[in-house]
Amino acid sequence: MRSVGRSRRSIIGFVILSALLLVAVAAPVWAQSPPLIDRELLFGDPEIAGAQISPDGAYIAFIKPFKGTRNIWVKKTAESFDKAKPITADTKRPIPTYFWSQDGKFILFVQDKAGDENYNVYAVNPSEAPASGQDVLAARNLTDVKGIRAIIYSVPRSEPMRSMLL
Repeated sequence: MRSVGRSRRSIIGFVILSALLLVAVAAPVWAQSPPLIDRELLFGDPEIAGAQISPDGAYIAFIKPFKGTRNIWVKKTAESFDKAKPITADTKRPIPTYFWSQDGKFILFVQDKAGDENYNVYAVNPSEAPASGQDVLAARNLTDVKGIRAIIYSVPRSEPMRSMLL
């Protein structure tokens, strides 16, 4: 009976000693671990996202914050990114996505008003200049109907003058 008690105490002592040794060895490793990644880097708005080259190769479009909200920016292919200009200026709702028309003359995007989820399809010509006193170009609403949700279904390569909307 005494040998069973001693062996239990020996095992418990060994486990405690092993745990203390593990903590003593691991403590410096934990102290040297790298800092945590800031949540803003993982979940915040990216500086630049969704870049697309126009079909004719003349422009690069991308999504980047403008006045605190994601909007579409365009630059000529040969220019640096600091020469890019915003072509949309929605300050209430971020623009989720956009497409180039097949002829490269227009950027098509969807946007809702005030979060109603009734999206309209807009077109903007990046080669035009903004109206006097304006920061960005005026977008043309292609589906100006209340109470419906329009989406860009397809921009077929075989028919560059057509876009399929739902």
